[in-house]
Amino acid sequence: MMEHLETVIWDFNGTLIDDLDLVVRTVNTQLEKRNLSPLTTQDYRDVFGFPVEDYYRRIGVTFEDETMAELSADFFADYAPALKDCPLHDDVRDTLELFKARVSRQFVLSAMEQGMLRSMIRHLGIDPFFDGVYGLAHQEGDSKVSRAHELKQDYGIDPTTSLFIGDTAHDAEVAQALGMSVILISTGHQSAERLRDTGHPVVESYQELQRAVLPHRS
Repeated sequence: MMEHLETVIWDFNGTLIDDLDLVVRTVNTQLEKRNLSPLTTQDYRDVFGFPVEDYYRRIGVTFEDETMAELSADFFADYAPALKDCPLHDDVRDTLELFKARVSRQFVLSAMEQGMLRSMIRHLGIDPFFDGVYGLAHQEGDSKVSRAHELKQDYGIDPTTSLFIGDTAHDAEVAQALGMSVILISTGHQSAERLRDTGHPVVESYQELQRAVLPHRS
């Protein structure tokens, strides 16, 4: 994809870990409590986005009687205990190993709360692949752009030799804010059609991602 790739920044939820079904189940539990219509997986992938509060409004939550912090706490009460049962996507570990051999540094940048993110990366046994892990200070799922700039500054990342990999249009926005290239993978929280609407490259599997990033690997 580029002549000289030094840094890869990964999103976590939906990109590395396959938590889509868990999220849909958890959201539907929330909707049932509020007498709102449930979502199919396709419905969810067609409507989900950042900031998460705006997506909740699109599915009918009015916030007349609760705050985003309260809604997030309600979500994580069901989601967090089950997250450790979610697997990595197919071929993630092989891809991380391949990139570690060919790319100088890898990082995770996520809208997940920092402590939970670090705990999950350790639980999945993938922490040795990353030079740094950056989550948010809360559980409300807003923009990752500020944390992205912190990551860039902390590690002196050169955007011209860096690649962001994620599963949402917001990941493309983050990459654009950093001035770096992005590839979006369609196995996560947004549909391939929505991802293609960003105008950035979209892949449908990790095998395809490997070919796109390292097309001349031996």
